[in-house]
Formats: sequence, structure tokens, C-alpha cells
Amino acid sequence: MRRYDWAGFGRMTHGEYRANLNGLGIFFGAVLGFVMAGTETLAPLDYALTLSMSAAAVICILYISASPRRIAYTLVAIFVIAMLPTALHQLLSKGAQIPPNLQPTLAVWLGITVLVEFAPRERPAAGEPAEAADGD
Repeated sequence: MRRYDWAGFGRMTHGEYRANLNGLGIFFGAVLGFVMAGTETLAPLDYALTLSMSAAAVICILYISASPRRIAYTLVAIFVIAMLPTALHQLLSKGAQIPPNLQPTLAVWLGITVLVEFAPRERPAAGEPAEAADGD
């Protein structure tokens, strides 16, 4: 018995891996919609800066699963998310409010993505498409 078989789940299949990533994207996309509610009242430049910085964090999170340099992108995402409030407070107009749950939302998305990305996965079987080996 392999050490991951004790719970009855074994290693993640390629389909399960893709389902995890798709589910995370859908779920956290919706959550970010709620978190960003109210930002439309920001001045146009403040709104654009908040949106740009948030998008940079999301892209870093997505790159973790799309790039062979997943450790590097994990570190970049940690840095971007950790610095997000400080950077926005420096860049935004005096009195502009950033969404209070933006950083925790991005941090949880990052954490779950890292868990999924670094969880043990099955190797693709002979004849499976090459993309079945993403991240392995």
C-alpha cells in the first residue's frame, strides 16, 4: 500500500487536478467579485491601480499551475499578496479605501492552489496527451 492510499483517495489523477484548478478559478473569481464590490466608487486612477494590483496577484497565482517555475511563482505571489495593502496605500489617493478582504481572499486562493499544485499526482499513462504531465 502506498502511503497516499490509506484514505482511499490515492494520488490525484490529471482530471482531478484540472477539476481542482477550474473549481478554484470559478470559486475565487466569484468571491473576488464580492470582495471588489464598492471599488467602483474609487476615483478612476485609484480604481485602475487597485484592479491592476489585484490582477497581478491573480496572474501570479494562476502561473503557479501553468509554469514549470511554480516555486518561483509561488514566492512572487506570496510577495505580491503580502505587499498589496502597503503598495496600494502608497499609490492610492489620500482617503481611498482598498477592499478590506482583498488580501485574505488572495492569500487563501494562493494557499489552496499551492496545496493542489504540490499534492501527489499520478503520472500520465502511456499514450495520454502530453498536457497530462503539466507540473509533474
